[in-house]
Amino acid sequence: MTRTENTPTDSPGAPGAPGAPQGDDGPKPAPLPRHGAHLPSAPKLSLTQFVDLDTLQEIQDSFTAVTGLTAKIHDPDGKQITVPTDADQRRASDLVLEQLIAADADDAGRFSAPIAVEGQILGSISLEPKPADVASPGQDELREVMDSLGIPLDKTDELAAAAELHCGPNKAAGIQFLYVLANSIARLCFDEYHAQQRVQELSALYEVSKALSAERDLQQILDTATHAVADVMKAKAVAIRLTKEDDPHKLEPRAIYNLSQNYLDTGAINFDDSEMLREAMSGKPVYIRDMSTDPRVIFPGDAKAEGLASMFCLGIMHQGKAIGTIHLFSGEPRSFSPFEVRLVTAIAQMLGTAIQNARLDTQRTQSRRVLRQLHLAANVQRRMLPGEMPRLPPYDLAARYVPSFELGGDFYDVIDLDGHIGIAIGDVVGKGIAASLLMASVRASLRAYAQDVYDLDEIISRVNNALTRDTLDNEFATLWYGVFDPDTLRLTYCNAGHDPPMLLREGTIHTLETGGMIVGVQHDTEYEKGLFDMAPGDTLLLYTDGLVDSFNAAGEKFGRKRIEHALIESADKSASDTINHILWQVRRFTGPRQGVDDTTLVVVKVDG
Repeated sequence: MTRTENTPTDSPGAPGAPGAPQGDDGPKPAPLPRHGAHLPSAPKLSLTQFVDLDTLQEIQDSFTAVTGLTAKIHDPDGKQITVPTDADQRRASDLVLEQLIAADADDAGRFSAPIAVEGQILGSISLEPKPADVASPGQDELREVMDSLGIPLDKTDELAAAAELHCGPNKAAGIQFLYVLANSIARLCFDEYHAQQRVQELSALYEVSKALSAERDLQQILDTATHAVADVMKAKAVAIRLTKEDDPHKLEPRAIYNLSQNYLDTGAINFDDSEMLREAMSGKPVYIRDMSTDPRVIFPGDAKAEGLASMFCLGIMHQGKAIGTIHLFSGEPRSFSPFEVRLVTAIAQMLGTAIQNARLDTQRTQSRRVLRQLHLAANVQRRMLPGEMPRLPPYDLAARYVPSFELGGDFYDVIDLDGHIGIAIGDVVGKGIAASLLMASVRASLRAYAQDVYDLDEIISRVNNALTRDTLDNEFATLWYGVFDPDTLRLTYCNAGHDPPMLLREGTIHTLETGGMIVGVQHDTEYEKGLFDMAPGDTLLLYTDGLVDSFNAAGEKFGRKRIEHALIESADKSASDTINHILWQVRRFTGPRQGVDDTTLVVVKVDG
């Protein structure tokens, strides 16, 4: 039982205490705090926080009965917290109790009170019988007084016996006090026992956490954990199983300590098929004393071959979800105390956090690696686009590419054709790496055939055949390609399933739709080429579907009508300003929402 004492000389600043201000005339009081300053106040303790009131009452009553002195127990403020002992009632009950407990003495007349903690006897405290030839203290003096009073000798022994009965030690109260002392000693031992367990638990957790925190790799964490747990728990062997990422109902062995390779070779186990693993994964500790006979053991033969006797299994949890199991094995039959169960539970929780952190760290590393590759690929993709539009009077050219992701499937290109100029715009299905690779393939094919073939319909047909040879059914692209003649202002083009470009002439919108189906779907598809004679003041807008499919907060599309309206508003603007105006109208319409698709615009304006 712990006792807290507030001794004035132990308090900083008390007279005579170390650190108290001293003067010529002796100790001086400590200086008062400045006005408004706050001193930290310790929590006020109470005796009943450490000893229950019934025990205090029993100590007081037993002490009074044994000594005949009046005892009281008070709180720190001097208020009595026990009720006064009724000496007469206590004496009467002790006389009755003495008759009842007479049979509890052993053959030698000894009474013994055991001192036990957690059901284990630590010792005892006994009340020894008085030897028959030893007189009680004071009997010799009593006989001398009776002799001086002339009391007959035959009456002396009778009076001494009566005095012994009424004035001698209270045997019943002594036995009760004996048990009070035994219980108090047991409580002190119990508190010390649990304090030692807490120290052991904290020390073990510290050692395990120190070992786990030194590792970042998941496998190293698991290997370190098996060694650390085996050392802390004095286990013969330790194994860890984790759920598979592709099948969370299966547990696969990931780390072992002091087990053969055969354990790792057992492979994944569906825990739904095992009562033991189901219980462990539900958060319940599983204890098996004899692995050779318990029907819950999955591989009893392997356990015998490994020299395993008992097992303790517990689920490894993270945020209430089981992610694996930890198994502790002993070579001899062994029981696990409540303290050991709590310790393994705490280690399993710590291990669950470490495992999850390692997995997240691995994912972050992989994500950074992928992101770096995406940055590199995006830089390559940007370099495929024309750095700046060429100057080819009377044409005023401008282009803009607005990706929705790091990599996209939109592209545009400008090809120098010995005095003529070829302009292409395309959109590959999908987004990301696959779309960017397909886009590069379409661009490379178009550039290759555009240099050697004159007829545009033949160029697009060859691009289509090349794409169908190397792609799957769900991989295709839309493509528009046109060749501009600066001398005659004639435009020759072919549209392979792309959004028809808009040509603005004197307030009227014309669309350029002649061509055929998308490329990459059907081999040997035939395409047509279209002709359009441009005139000074004409504005041609090429775009991808990201412009049309820009949504606002209400879920409305920007749509072709708004594109036409923005294009008409830009009739007197340069090619670059036309693009800026259209994109500004899109931003006003969508607000700060991120576009869901890449957006590409190319404007060809014929100077007036």
